Amino acid sequence: MRAIGRILSVAAGQWRWMVGGILLGVLVIAANSILMALSGWFIASMALAGVTGAHFEYFFPAAAIRGLAIFRTVGRYGERLVSHEAALRMLADLRVWLFRRLEPLAPAVLERFSGGDVAGRLRADVDALENLYLRILAPMTTGTLAIGAALLFVASLCLPAALALACALLTAGIVLPLITGHLARAPGESATELAGELRSMVTEGLQGAEELFLLGAAERQAAAVDRLSAELVAAQQKLAGIAALSQAGNVICAGVAAAAVLLAGAAAVGAGTMAPPSLAMLVLFAAATFEAVGPMAGALQLLPGTTAACDRLLALSEARPPVPDPSLPLNLPQSTAISLRGLSFAYRDDEPVFDALDLDLAQGERVALVGPSGCGKSTLVEILLRFRDYQGSVRVGGVEIRDLAAEELRGLISCLPQRPHLFNTSIRANILIGNPAADTAELEEALRDAGLSSWVATLPAGLETAVGEGGREVSGGEGRRIALARALLKNAAILILDEPTEGMDAVTEQQVVARLARRTAGKTVLVITHRPACLALADRVVTLAARRTIGRER
Repeated sequence: MRAIGRILSVAAGQWRWMVGGILLGVLVIAANSILMALSGWFIASMALAGVTGAHFEYFFPAAAIRGLAIFRTVGRYGERLVSHEAALRMLADLRVWLFRRLEPLAPAVLERFSGGDVAGRLRADVDALENLYLRILAPMTTGTLAIGAALLFVASLCLPAALALACALLTAGIVLPLITGHLARAPGESATELAGELRSMVTEGLQGAEELFLLGAAERQAAAVDRLSAELVAAQQKLAGIAALSQAGNVICAGVAAAAVLLAGAAAVGAGTMAPPSLAMLVLFAAATFEAVGPMAGALQLLPGTTAACDRLLALSEARPPVPDPSLPLNLPQSTAISLRGLSFAYRDDEPVFDALDLDLAQGERVALVGPSGCGKSTLVEILLRFRDYQGSVRVGGVEIRDLAAEELRGLISCLPQRPHLFNTSIRANILIGNPAADTAELEEALRDAGLSSWVATLPAGLETAVGEGGREVSGGEGRRIALARALLKNAAILILDEPTEGMDAVTEQQVVARLARRTAGKTVLVITHRPACLALADRVVTLAARRTIGRER
């Protein structure tokens, strides 16, 4: 329940929509119950008036019945509209909150989870929390309020009938849901876990399909998927059986309640303490009241699976960042000089990547970092961005980066990573991520310096051309230049470029290097490269190898 409370606290800003949906639900149930009760009373009173010849004013109750019928229809539509709006707004808040919690965990913490698992938690587990309000919180609250009001109304007419109805409602609304909720706990939690495993396995199988076929493991992977799918179907079938049992129990309770109210009301009519038409009203009112009880059993049945989804999300979101923000972060320094002293780092259960590494970049200096693949150049970038923890000292402007707020530090740095991500939107939108407030002149300058202007001019849609998911609609070199333009548009004081000209032909590479040399003058720049042409950007070249740096002046 702590997990559910934590998730609800995230969506607390939507409480007005949630309360509105619940109140409309109570009003609709009340309108339906009163409509049934008034209809029974009206028919019985009309029949009694016809037999006795007594005068009966039927205009007002007839108008009330029609008004209640209209309100029930309109109110049900409004209740669906408001409650689904509340659920969708809640999911939107949860996604934003979860993404913000995950951002500082990448890449170090998220490496412990498979890509399919993270994607499943972000999408399917968050989608599953739609049940938290729509099918758990709202039905339970609405049913409780409606049952309380219904019992007070029946008690005002016939206390024995109210007691009989209370027993049936408590059985259907509390005892039966508790039983079905207990029965559904194990298969519900199992179904949630199996669904997550199945999503992860299918995603990883699709991503590694070529390797699976080459290694002859495709059939084994398919068999594993079939096994998980069969287990998931079995768990879902158990849940369906429990749901059927719940619905059958609710129908039985409704029938028993109607019979008990009929007997108690008949005794009251015989004793002369209740008018005969009120008996028909009570029986129909009791039957209509079970509209509030039906969803309550289903709510407790869904509770275990929803709780498991909440637990999966919290396990991801509450993971500790590799370098947490200090309680009292220092102000950003004025200088952009970078100093590494005794830097050591190792991946879990692996040999050290760095062992007492020393490196200095003066303010305004451009340094090229070269070395063989796997020597830790890209890892160094992740450490500078505070994506990974380290031993030793890493200072910017004389301030240890651990003492700075991560967002402020990253705002000081513009980075072209080794594997930049392109979003499934236009070229313009991907570049403007670097600086959403940039004007047209700044955007065009970034395009020219990244070597994109002539290529974009040949596209029919120009900057509005969509790059596709992960940038699959553009080539690797074009995608890298889009990411380079994004990094340049940010115009930060420190610029880190990891293989900025990879995928470019020789002519384009020479043009881009020349533009970058002019654009980065006066900035503190770290260029990581294997390409000799990029060395023209640097004032100094540093070779990184065997967990040590060997400085080499140009």
